[in-house]
Amino acid sequence: MTREKYKLKTDRKKFFYPKDFQKILDIANVRQYYNLISLINTGARINEIRHVDPQDLDKQRYNMLLRVTKVRAKLKEKRPSPRIIAVSTKFFKYFKKNIQHYKIYSTNNYGKMLRILSKKANIPGYEDYSSHNMRKTFGCWMLALGVDGFKLAQHMGQSPDMLRTSYASPDIFNSEDKDRMREILNDLPSRLRN
Repeated sequence: MTREKYKLKTDRKKFFYPKDFQKILDIANVRQYYNLISLINTGARINEIRHVDPQDLDKQRYNMLLRVTKVRAKLKEKRPSPRIIAVSTKFFKYFKKNIQHYKIYSTNNYGKMLRILSKKANIPGYEDYSSHNMRKTFGCWMLALGVDGFKLAQHMGQSPDMLRTSYASPDIFNSEDKDRMREILNDLPSRLRN
């Protein structure tokens, strides 16, 4: 019997609705919660957030330096450009307090954790989730909460064209969804709108 190493995802644009994401947060252990909340509050790639050190946190401005970023060949980059991102004040304090205690999972382990928690939470299509779906979720939520696409693309280290073609329409969320997003993201959407 051979085991498939990789599984082709049927829905690569999958994202979490806030109610489903909250279900996952509610059943996560402390380390899993740290991993989940770190990606949903930054929109960073796993490799970007894994390399954040305490000295990368600007407590005056509630910003975070991402030193390790992706090289964007389509934009003719030769080497990665570090970027500074805003985070919510609540998340900043949480992350700063816990950065020495917990580590961000590897990409594979994060995906496994997400699928296991999604399955336990009875979320349909749980087998299609990976760490990248957290970026999709972050992007969709920010657009739904009125963050400008250009600012969001800069925050996420993407081109505005990629953001426009890869993320769900912000008008698919109702007011209850948006209220729950604000609970999870705190003041981050308003920080990115200013």
